[in-house]
Amino acid sequence: MRWSFRVARVLGVDVRAHVTFALAVVWCALALAEGRGWRGAAFGALLWIAIGLCMVLHALSHGFVAQRLGSAMKEIMLLPIGGFARSASEPRKPMHELGMALAGLGMGLLIAIGLGVLLHQSGGTVHVNDVTELTEISGVNLVRALFCANALLSLFNLMPALPMNGGRVLRALLSRNIGSSRATRLAAGAGQIFGIVMIAYAVEQPSGILSPLSALAGLLVFVGAAKERSAGRDNELLRELRAGEVCDPGAMVFAPHEQIGHVLDTLIRCPQSHFAVFYGKELVGTVARDRALTLAPRVGLDAPLSSVMRREITSVDAGTPLDEVRRRLLGLAGRPVVVRSPAGYAGVLGFEDLRRITVVAERLARAGIRRPQPVPDPALH
Repeated sequence: MRWSFRVARVLGVDVRAHVTFALAVVWCALALAEGRGWRGAAFGALLWIAIGLCMVLHALSHGFVAQRLGSAMKEIMLLPIGGFARSASEPRKPMHELGMALAGLGMGLLIAIGLGVLLHQSGGTVHVNDVTELTEISGVNLVRALFCANALLSLFNLMPALPMNGGRVLRALLSRNIGSSRATRLAAGAGQIFGIVMIAYAVEQPSGILSPLSALAGLLVFVGAAKERSAGRDNELLRELRAGEVCDPGAMVFAPHEQIGHVLDTLIRCPQSHFAVFYGKELVGTVARDRALTLAPRVGLDAPLSSVMRREITSVDAGTPLDEVRRRLLGLAGRPVVVRSPAGYAGVLGFEDLRRITVVAERLARAGIRRPQPVPDPALH
């Protein structure tokens, strides 16, 4: 995600913080510094960093379930509204998403219970205004404020609206009856309404200590819900197309001995994002436009293409729906998939190709054309 930076690595997984999370740390420090000086500022920063650690535990619970379902966790992203685990692929079944969402909700509950027990053992009590009206800088008050903040985040996460876990539970349950596409639209619509309500609250209560955070969280919820809606629509369009139907039978291919300079000259004239590399009739690798442009200055224009091509080949059948191709691409770290038909090699597809196809399919759908007509491939007849 743009505007993010790595802050740690836990169990081999990068933990990244979005710039809005850093802004939330600063906001919390400044809010508690008023009337309390630097000790209040340090307390506020420490409190939000501790909240971030709880978010990491929450995201790890998602990742653990995803791993058990066959999808490795790629990274954890910290936002003011929570920690989100990015997996190598999307959940294949509604029940998989339900399990991941319930794991996150369960972890939030366990953290709140653990902090509540710790607070009780230390002799502290909980009041409604513990977060907004801190009277003393102490370890007990840190646990108290952390408990209240986690309880608030857990309630927030229960909202039946995307992108919160409650919204994912709602989508998983609705998908069994009305389908994934309609379920996504409903849950994402609820998320956008919820985001607008949070922003409206911040506007109505401009002097409240939670108003800036409410406005920021509302904006992130609205944008996140819009992305979920867009992704759902994209999957719906891609589901109607097959990998073999969108491959260009006249696509440019290269040989491993061709010079990088020649490849760069071709890139100027050719709009392809990924190219197949053949040694005679044998497919030996692929090369991406971005990879060739990035590595060319390092290896030199006279270097053979074999010095920058990727030799790992992941293949899909020509009849594979494009939404499944998208899931496969999520776990390939930028590598494309090779499409194979009964007659052999059919083409190469990457994320850039799917974005282009989605735009075309969306425009055609608006014009009342259900799907692009497949281009006949002579090799299949």
